[in-house]
Amino acid sequence: MLKQTRNKIGGIAVMVAALLVAVTGTVGAQDTADLPTNTITVTGVGEAFGSPDIAYLNLGVQTSNEDVVVAFNEANEKVAQLIEALKEFGIAERDLQTTGLYMYTDPFDPTTGQPRETPIYRVTNSLSITVRDVSQVGEVVSVGVNNGANSIDGLTFGLADPATIEQAARADAVENARARARQLAELTGKTLGDPIIVTETFGNAIPFASNFDRAQSGGGAAPIEQGQLSVSVNVQVTFSVS
Repeated sequence: MLKQTRNKIGGIAVMVAALLVAVTGTVGAQDTADLPTNTITVTGVGEAFGSPDIAYLNLGVQTSNEDVVVAFNEANEKVAQLIEALKEFGIAERDLQTTGLYMYTDPFDPTTGQPRETPIYRVTNSLSITVRDVSQVGEVVSVGVNNGANSIDGLTFGLADPATIEQAARADAVENARARARQLAELTGKTLGDPIIVTETFGNAIPFASNFDRAQSGGGAAPIEQGQLSVSVNVQVTFSVS
């Protein structure tokens, strides 16, 4: 990650390489053999935060009966009721998608652990919901529970367009890289020059998990904490030195 001509740096080359690894925390993706001489390569880390503007939620219906047809039909009826209620609330049809339909036989009595004389058939039908107004997530959960949903899974928040926050994180990463390179240059008696190679090695929007209390029957909205999203960007920058 750091290559200097031997007649200029001499015996401190090993020390500088060790400092660079300590500062960046990783060895860069670029092969140092391909870099020009008199350079410093560092990894800069940037992070920015923003409020989520979209949410994704899975609601499901689970039914059970000794008659497989009854269990299946009951699940279908409840899901149809759930979908209709969500549409009436204002969720667009394009934001509703069936993500799971499962049926299995449960042959054991949970109280005794012994096989039942007649097995129980269990049916699960799951629905993925995109909520484009995050302030309504709690109400959507409550609408679901009040209209047949008895399974809630996978609530996450996201950014419909993370570009603005990514740009802020990217700028922070470049400044971080410059500060690291400047320190290394000073430690080795060099003057930092211009960046000559810039590579974005990683960029990601990280949603923090969101917990919510059980929705109350009777129409009250489930309390939801949206939190913030963290967007991180890493850049690898090679600077000239003199």
